[in-house]
Amino acid sequence: MIIGMAILIAFQVTGELLAVGFRLPVPGPIIGMVLLLLWMQGSGRIDTSVASASDALLANMAVLFVPVGVGAMVYGEVFRRHWLLIAIAVVVGTVVTIATTALVAKFLTRSRTPAAAHVSS
Repeated sequence: MIIGMAILIAFQVTGELLAVGFRLPVPGPIIGMVLLLLWMQGSGRIDTSVASASDALLANMAVLFVPVGVGAMVYGEVFRRHWLLIAIAVVVGTVVTIATTALVAKFLTRSRTPAAAHVSS
C-alpha cells in the first residue's frame, strides 16, 4: 500500500509541477489524475499497489470531509445570507458533473468496444 500511495502522490506532484510550471488553468491534482489514467491505459491494467492504496482512501473517505464540515460551521452566516446562490451552484454543479461523467463513460465505452470485439474474434 505504501508503494501505491507513493505512486499516487508522485502523479499528483507531477501534475502540480506541470500546472505551476506551465501556468495552466487546470489544478495540478486533476492533471495528475489524467496522467495516472493515461499510465493505466497504456499499461492495460491497474497496478495492484495503486488499487490497494485507492481502496484504503475510499474506505476512509468520510474522514476527508471533516474539514469541509468544520468550514461550513465557521461560515454559517455566509450560508444563511447566500443560501439560494449556494443551492443553485450545488444543483448546477451536480448536473454538470453527472452529465460529464456520462459522456466520458459513453465515449470510453464506445472507443473500447470495437477493439475488444476485434480481439475476441
